[in-house]
Amino acid sequence: MKKLFLTVVILLIAFPADLFAKENLFYYFENHYGFDSFKKNASEIDILAPQVYEVGYDLKVKKLTSKGKKILSEAKKKKADVMPLIVNDDFSKILMSDILLSSTAQDEIIDFMIKEAKARKFIGWQFDFENINHLDRGMYVDFVKKTYQKSKAENLQFSVAVIVRSNDYDPTSTNQDWSSAYDYKRLAANSDYLTLMTYDDPRSVGPVASLPYVERILNYMITQAPAEKMSLGVPFYCWQWQDGVRTNSTTYNLAIKAYNKASKKTREKEFDENLGAEYIKFVRDGVTNEIWCDTAKSIEIKDGIIDDYGLRGFSAWALGQEDKNIWKYLKSK
Repeated sequence: MKKLFLTVVILLIAFPADLFAKENLFYYFENHYGFDSFKKNASEIDILAPQVYEVGYDLKVKKLTSKGKKILSEAKKKKADVMPLIVNDDFSKILMSDILLSSTAQDEIIDFMIKEAKARKFIGWQFDFENINHLDRGMYVDFVKKTYQKSKAENLQFSVAVIVRSNDYDPTSTNQDWSSAYDYKRLAANSDYLTLMTYDDPRSVGPVASLPYVERILNYMITQAPAEKMSLGVPFYCWQWQDGVRTNSTTYNLAIKAYNKASKKTREKEFDENLGAEYIKFVRDGVTNEIWCDTAKSIEIKDGIIDDYGLRGFSAWALGQEDKNIWKYLKSK
C-alpha cells in the first residue's frame, strides 16, 4: 500500500494534474446563434476564443465593435476563460507582409495584447494570421517567438492557429497554398500550443473533416510538433452539396429544418461510420441536397482520436453552428 501511495505521489509531482486533463477551446464569431449558444453552454466551455480583434491596414489593432464588447461582457459575467483571436484584416497577404516587415508594428501589437489582456483579464491570446506569403514564413516565426517571450513574461498563454498539411513544405514548389507559411516545428517550440485547423478537407467526398482526412493529417503533424502541444480542430458547421456540387456551409439546426420540410419520400438521414459524419439527404425543387455534419457522435469519435494520439484537446469552429446534442455528450463525460 505504501509503495502504491509513493508511486501516485511521484506521478503527481512529475506530471501535474492539469497535464492529464484535456482542454477544449470554442471559437466565436459575431452572430446571435453563437452568443445564445455561449450563454446556454458556458459551463461546458474550457476556453472561449472570440474572433473580435483585427489588425487593420494602418498596422494597428482595430477598436472593438459593439458586438465584440457584448460577447466579452457576457464572458465576464459567466467568469469564462477568454483567449481572443487576433487576425489580419480580410486575411490580406499584403497586409500580413507589411506587419512582418515592421518591427515597430509588431511591438505595438504585442504591447496592445498585453495591456488589453490585463485590463480584461484574458488568459492569453491566439494568433490566427492567415494567407501569409510562404516566403515570409521565417519572419512569421520571429514574430511568434517575440510574442511568446513577452507573453510568458506577463504570465499569459499564447497559442497559434495553423492551417494543416500532410506532407513537407517544399520552397521550390509552384503549388503553394495557405498552409505553406507555417513552420510547425518552430511555431510549436515558440508557443504554448498549436490549434490545427483540421477541417475543410480539399478532397472531400462530403464531410468537412472526414475521419480518413483527420488521420492523414495527424499522422504527419505528430512528426512536426509534440502531441501535447496540439489541439485538434473540429467543425461545428456542415457542408451542403447540390446535385453533387458543394455550394455552401450551413448550421446543423438549419440542415435539420430543411430536412424536416422536405417530402418524406425523398429524404434520408444516417451516420456514416467510415467518414465519421452524419449524412442528410433530401430533394427540394427538383434539386438533390446532401448535407454532411459533425454531430455529437462525431465529437465522441474524435475525442477518442485525441486520446489515442495524446493531443491537448479540441478547438471547435464555431459556437452556434453545432448539433445541440454535443453539449449533452460533453456533460456526460
